[in-house]
Amino acid sequence: MFRYSTLKLAFITALAATGSACTTLPSFSKAEYVSAFDGASVMENKTRYSQALECLKPMVGGRGPNAKRFAVGRVSDFTGKEDLVNGKRLTQGAALMVISALAKTGVPMVERFDTSIADMELKYSDNKLITDNPDSKAHRQIFSGSLPGSDYHIVGGITEVNYNIRSGSLESSIRFIGAAARYFVMNVAVDLRVVNTKTLEVVNTQSLQKQIIGTELSGGYFRLFSDGLVDVNAAERTQEPIQKGVRMVIEQAVFNMLTEMNNLPAQNCARLSTANLETEQETQTAAAPMPVKQRNSNPIVLTPPPALNASRQGENVSIDPNTGEIVRPTRSATSTSNSAAAQQSEVTELKGLFGAGSTPQEPASTSNTTREMQEKLLWGSRPQIR
Repeated sequence: MFRYSTLKLAFITALAATGSACTTLPSFSKAEYVSAFDGASVMENKTRYSQALECLKPMVGGRGPNAKRFAVGRVSDFTGKEDLVNGKRLTQGAALMVISALAKTGVPMVERFDTSIADMELKYSDNKLITDNPDSKAHRQIFSGSLPGSDYHIVGGITEVNYNIRSGSLESSIRFIGAAARYFVMNVAVDLRVVNTKTLEVVNTQSLQKQIIGTELSGGYFRLFSDGLVDVNAAERTQEPIQKGVRMVIEQAVFNMLTEMNNLPAQNCARLSTANLETEQETQTAAAPMPVKQRNSNPIVLTPPPALNASRQGENVSIDPNTGEIVRPTRSATSTSNSAAAQQSEVTELKGLFGAGSTPQEPASTSNTTREMQEKLLWGSRPQIR
């Protein structure tokens, strides 16, 4: 027994020595570089809504002296979704996505998101430490009014991320073959607003959401033979990128903002965002006109407005708050007598809004000014932002 144990120990020792002789540790005396896998090529980060934004460039991309300038503030993640291992669930660069979306439309922009470098150089220039000509050593001068201001700025945040709105699965097996299909749906939402920098009035708001779909397909073959086991499985999982879904929502929000603020026909450019959809139903939806919300009777013109009609220039119309009558300035006795019948008709129509003396149908000859006065009488005086 002792001899058997001795031989066993000697055999294990010899085997370990042989293995250690054949195994060598990597040398760290010199750097050994491994060629990295390059993978896919770099390409521009676009979504299906990017082409619609570029379509707006000829209409809102003017950079003349009267063009309105935009700035982007904080667009933060307000969902509070966080993982102890992976950190934030959603992107923290939503403000950068808004800047990129505005850049695709060509609207003038000024930097307000990160001005740390500009502030530091302004401080150095104030202390005469920076020069633009190293040969002459002349310090950079600071002039009043050298920085253009913004007319509007965009702020907001990512407000929703809802996991597993709906999910389902289907599994089946016949003898030795099995297959399964699963899906789940989640969504993200973004709330943005455009603020007039000079008056701090909120002139446009957008609240949009996008659903993100994930699918899984799997199949397998399992069979036990007398002399072995066969088990073959195959699966495919697909999910839309969550962060790119946020970018798509932001680009659509910027598109809606610019079209609504300029009263632009959105259906022409919006059709481009769905051009790559293949189903007939989605194609018909893309071809249908997209309604444009009219938040104000007068649009916020980002480009120089056209000249007004000469016949309406200088016209001043007001409403008596007590009677609701339209009061026009007295021009002459002749014009007053000629417009008496028209004023009486307009007064009757205004009183009809409150149930007294209403007419069965509004005449087609009612002027735009009358409609504006009626709207003002119903909803109050709203600020006209230009």
